[in-house]
Amino acid sequence: MNKGTAIMFNKKGFTLIELLVVIAVLGILASVVLVAINPAERIKEAQDSGVRSDVSQVATAIESCYTGTATGSGGDYDNCDDSTELTNGGYLKLFPSGVSIDSSGANAVVYGTLAAASAASCGTGETPYYVYSSATGASSVQCLTAAPTAT
Repeated sequence: MNKGTAIMFNKKGFTLIELLVVIAVLGILASVVLVAINPAERIKEAQDSGVRSDVSQVATAIESCYTGTATGSGGDYDNCDDSTELTNGGYLKLFPSGVSIDSSGANAVVYGTLAAASAASCGTGETPYYVYSSATGASSVQCLTAAPTAT
């Protein structure tokens, strides 16, 4: 046999078709994983975690302010229900956005709106709030048709 006429092909590596099939399968798997983890919901849950932390921080500041301004038989939450009063009094360095306060003198509530669907199973027209109440000294998720108020 002549060296010029006998050409031997040594097949090493993958064909273009094989590579395209593998890339397509990986793409399908990636899209299934993205649908399964639902990144938009995870972002909302992370934001809710921030709201819970902010509400707890403001609640601690309000209680510190209430104790610090107490005279005689007790304090007044009306002296501690404003972002300016809490920051100027040194109870907070910066008042977090998305947190609200309502007070009635003897009691106060601090609350923030939750966004994630997993936060609570609220009915139609209800909004999930993370609420701290000075009356109970506890925080909880509440489904309400209007913003929480101090009683």
